[in-house]
Amino acid sequence: MFAVFDHQAFAVLLGFAAVLLLGLEAWRRAAARARVLARETDRVHTVVETLRDENWHLAEREERFRDLVRTQGDVVLRRDLLGRITYANEVFCQTFGKTPADVLGAAFAPELPEGERPRLASFAGLHLPPYRIQFDQRVVTVHGPRWFVWEEFALRDDEGKLREIQTVGRDITERKAVEERLAEALDEAQAANRAKSQFLAAMSHEIRTPMNGVLGMTNLLLDTKLTPAQRSYAEAVKRSGEALLSIINDILDYSKIEAGKVHLEEAPFDLRATLEGVCELLSPRAFEKGLEIISEAEPQIPTRLMGDETRIRQVLINLVGNAIKFTERGGVLLRARLESGPGAEEKAQIVIEVEDTGIGMDESVLELIFEEFQQGDQGHARRYEGTGLGLAISRHLVTAMDGTIEVESRPGAGSLFRVSIALRVVESAAQSRDPLSGVSIVIFDDHPILGSSLARMARAAGADVRLVRNAGELLDALKAQPADILICPIDTAEGPGAELVARARGLAPDLGAIVMLRPQDRDRLPGLIAQDDALSVFPSMFDAYLVRPVRASSLLTRLEVLAKSERYVGSADAEPDIDERVAEIVAPFRRPLNILVVEDNDINALLARTLLERDGHSVILARNGEEALASLERRDAFDLVLMDLHMPGMDGFEATRRIRALADERSNLPIIALTANAMAEDRQTCLAAGMDDYLSKPIMPDALARSLAFWSSRRSALGYVPQDTTGERTNLA
Repeated sequence: MFAVFDHQAFAVLLGFAAVLLLGLEAWRRAAARARVLARETDRVHTVVETLRDENWHLAEREERFRDLVRTQGDVVLRRDLLGRITYANEVFCQTFGKTPADVLGAAFAPELPEGERPRLASFAGLHLPPYRIQFDQRVVTVHGPRWFVWEEFALRDDEGKLREIQTVGRDITERKAVEERLAEALDEAQAANRAKSQFLAAMSHEIRTPMNGVLGMTNLLLDTKLTPAQRSYAEAVKRSGEALLSIINDILDYSKIEAGKVHLEEAPFDLRATLEGVCELLSPRAFEKGLEIISEAEPQIPTRLMGDETRIRQVLINLVGNAIKFTERGGVLLRARLESGPGAEEKAQIVIEVEDTGIGMDESVLELIFEEFQQGDQGHARRYEGTGLGLAISRHLVTAMDGTIEVESRPGAGSLFRVSIALRVVESAAQSRDPLSGVSIVIFDDHPILGSSLARMARAAGADVRLVRNAGELLDALKAQPADILICPIDTAEGPGAELVARARGLAPDLGAIVMLRPQDRDRLPGLIAQDDALSVFPSMFDAYLVRPVRASSLLTRLEVLAKSERYVGSADAEPDIDERVAEIVAPFRRPLNILVVEDNDINALLARTLLERDGHSVILARNGEEALASLERRDAFDLVLMDLHMPGMDGFEATRRIRALADERSNLPIIALTANAMAEDRQTCLAAGMDDYLSKPIMPDALARSLAFWSSRRSALGYVPQDTTGERTNLA
């Protein structure tokens, strides 16, 4: 029985165990599902929380965007492709007095003041990059007419198709008002500037007209026999008049620069000739103070450069003129050197320096020297007069040419102004040669700046050069080594140059000699240089002369001639002994001229008549254009006309047009303008009016002589042109 019971019990136990195991498995599976559900629930909670946060951020951004659109003050609207409004912000509704219900779905066409044309109805221009347009427009708002700047841009879908047009309008009425005030102020400033320029030009004319008489008559007075006191007084009047004209020129130049009227013109020019011309122009002022003035140019400097020669000359005249003004002893050296080039753009960097032995400046002055109305000599007790505009004008001109200008100076040690500009090369420097190779030259270095400059020029041509400072050194040098040529001034500290040459030829009989003299010393030449037909030279006399400031070409030519001609300047292949610059001014005309002078000012007419008749010309005076035309009707044998511009009745411009319109050869008379206006454009105005040349008052005798010499054998090509029998035009020039 126990066995049966055990078996049944075991089976029950097994069944219970099986049930227990099944329950445990079910519990395990339920627990696993519970864990999965818990994780899924957590994930769902996380997603929900994330969505809640994103929704909050979206709501915050939307509210921020709404606040931005609402508070920025700009009108914002969107329109569909039919022009109907799909969105309009509150600013739009407030600006145009509308409600959202009024505008949504309707086309927007703002009311425009009279004269304004509609723009917002058109989408033209939005189909091209950058797919936006902008324009200003004046529209009517609840606040009255207001200016808006509208910006329209295209809104496209993911496929790039145009979906909507968004328009943003910003009220710029205040800005427009400011712009209008600025435009009015600019117009007023330009009008004032034009008035100032006209005033300065008119004042220049009014001042120059009497100054023409003052300086012209003073020059005539100085050509007469005067007592020493009278000559001193007349020269003082002349210097004062020239100083006044210099001040007027500075003010006019500065006015033009300030008004932005400086126009640069480029043309080929010879820099060496420009430097030499500046020194020759200013040499009388330098020699009057006992100063030397020299120009030098390195052989490497290109023969011809492209630039505005007139402006470059103006800068150099300012710099050299200042150097002369502030120098009491020694001299001024104007030199040019090639710093680099020509480079890739065929431009050469040219450096031009003006060095003097003057009073110099301290560092505090150097910082201000290029400012307007500043001078190196400041204070109430300054000795040197002037406007203080020359350097400011020079800086503006150099800057306009993309160059630089700087200065180095120390008190009592002189100054060095340096201009650096890049100029295109038209013709490179000539091939270097040594025409003076083997020639021995001694230079009496009584003026150190001049002697050193001449030595550099001669050495560049291959000469062997020695400098001596006195007669003793000269004789010792000749004893130590023979020389071919001696260069010395007309007067030395030890006596006349001729005596020095006589002593030197006691040691070297075949020594050639060149005398250096100032232009005003030319009347001493007959006693120094033989003038017979053969141009032979006698002992104790000079073989040739050089007029200071010395041109390099003149120096080298005379040295070559002397080296080859054995002290005979007048050989068949030698250069004439007379300086070409002097001959150009004083050479007589081949015949006297019949000149019509048209001038309404009595003093200027008298001055012109005196200058012309003194040179042997016949003069007829006319006070205005009508009288000039009447004179041409009565007499057609004039060679040329000197024409004033501003005259009562018919002025010079109208008279010139009438003469050019004559149907005969009188219309081809050369007409030279005479005017007190000094602006550079005045020359172009005269040429455009049919005149052939231009002389600025006060008329300088040498300028008048050069102009007459040029036109004495020419006819103008601006008037009547006859035809020959074949119908071809005949050249009258």
